Amino acid sequence: MSRRGAVLWRLALALLVLAGAFGALGTGPLAAPPNELLSALFTEGTARAELALSLRGPRLLAALTCGAALAGAGAAFQILFRNPLASPDLLGVSSGAGFGAALALLLGAGAALIQTAAFAGGLAAGALAIGCAALARSGDGRLALILCGVVAGALASAGLGLVVTAAEPYSQLPSITYWLLGSFTRATLSEALFAVAPVAMGTAILLWLGFRLDGLSLGDEQARSLGLPARPLRLVALAAAALITSAAVAVAGVVGWIGLLAPHAARRIVGERAQDLIPASMALGALFALLIDRLATAFGPAEIPVGLLSAAIGAPAFLILFVLTSRRA
Repeated sequence: MSRRGAVLWRLALALLVLAGAFGALGTGPLAAPPNELLSALFTEGTARAELALSLRGPRLLAALTCGAALAGAGAAFQILFRNPLASPDLLGVSSGAGFGAALALLLGAGAALIQTAAFAGGLAAGALAIGCAALARSGDGRLALILCGVVAGALASAGLGLVVTAAEPYSQLPSITYWLLGSFTRATLSEALFAVAPVAMGTAILLWLGFRLDGLSLGDEQARSLGLPARPLRLVALAAAALITSAAVAVAGVVGWIGLLAPHAARRIVGERAQDLIPASMALGALFALLIDRLATAFGPAEIPVGLLSAAIGAPAFLILFVLTSRRA
């Protein structure tokens, strides 16, 4: 794809995300028209628009941030591992975040401490996988990272199982289970903003790496022939992807398929270049998160966990994309 075409696609996807955000706030019981929402954002708006922003704004921000983060991390993992099935939980980050949050819920922590524990647990699992792979100094760095990620995820899953076993079945266990199924409902403005800073930092690192990620996708030998320090760059990219994944899981819980589906869809639009694929994946991930968030409240007063909806919609959509891509190839 030409440089101009990539810029036009970025602009179109950004406008689509903006339209989706206003559409989410402009529908439902707290609907407000776009002109009132814009007035409430920049000056003093109507009571209806102020109410929509105050009650649904944090949830909207959490959905956009988490969807973009998971999709961007998924695109980075797929580029680094040269594997279209790579996803943000490859290094055990999602399992580590789930264990951290479940442990905080078991100890009766508040919302802020639960989010902090989930963030710390995800980073700890990712750091364990990356650190063990760096110490192994295997000839194939990708294989070592995958194996260490499996080990880190297994350890976190074992810890989560112990927490679930120890939880009181009528008071603590339902809240742990609900958190693990994923939801944007509980996100307050402070919690949503808590995720924005690490997601922005990790995304900036991935975008700065840019063409270097393309070089890493060719393999270590080819990357070194291009003058790129393969191992340090891969560790930096993996750390950035783990950072934004931990931030997303800390806010929304475990929401799967976004990091796997969005990069596949973006690849059909903008191609394989990292500088184009990562922003496009993040835009599509944000849109997908908005979609499942709206569907979560569309079937009655009882909200469906977004983790269930993402699997129910993402799995068939991924299968369709996979078949179309295979037939074209």
